[in-house]
Amino acid sequence: MNWSRMPIRGFANEYNDEVKKIDEQILSLIQERKAITGKKRLSPDSKLLEEWATRFEMNTTQIVQHLHLMNETVPRRQYWEEPGLLLGVLPIVKRTVVEECEYILTHAMQYEAFSIVTVEIKYLKEAVGHIHLRTALTLEVAGENEYEVQPHGGHGGGAHTQMQFLVAPTLPEHLEGVEFSLVPGSEQMLRPLMTEITLDKQVDFT
Repeated sequence: MNWSRMPIRGFANEYNDEVKKIDEQILSLIQERKAITGKKRLSPDSKLLEEWATRFEMNTTQIVQHLHLMNETVPRRQYWEEPGLLLGVLPIVKRTVVEECEYILTHAMQYEAFSIVTVEIKYLKEAVGHIHLRTALTLEVAGENEYEVQPHGGHGGGAHTQMQFLVAPTLPEHLEGVEFSLVPGSEQMLRPLMTEITLDKQVDFT
């Protein structure tokens, strides 16, 4: 069989000045937001998300993911170091119910370098058909110390799921003055930490 040589096809990059202007405005606003927020992760509440979803004709998950990426412009430590000795298990047992879901902060595994906090989520309402919880949430911890939080994975399925987070520095033995909140994040938060290589350059096959 004789193979004919395929002609080289050029794909024009249709990027233009109009799009460039918008992109520059977006990047400028991201830097401005970063300067205002500093190291804090700021996210709108569910009521405002619904309002924006209607106004901008987007779903709330899309909005959360865009805002999550802007929050992630703050450099975060990568927890590749050893956790150190296991100091013990810290009971937390904080429970709340929001929109037919039960959220329980059960406990923290206390290590020398950080804590591993576990969150259990359960859908309480009886439903016809299969239920699958999509947890686009991340944990925020506020207190006397400035806490850094990163996802540590999760598992589950159906109407029940579990999430874990690394919290540094290690939580104190007594939790008076320490506040916990689940805030809008991204489903990618549940993936294990790994080295990411971004491929974002045009590739031409010749």
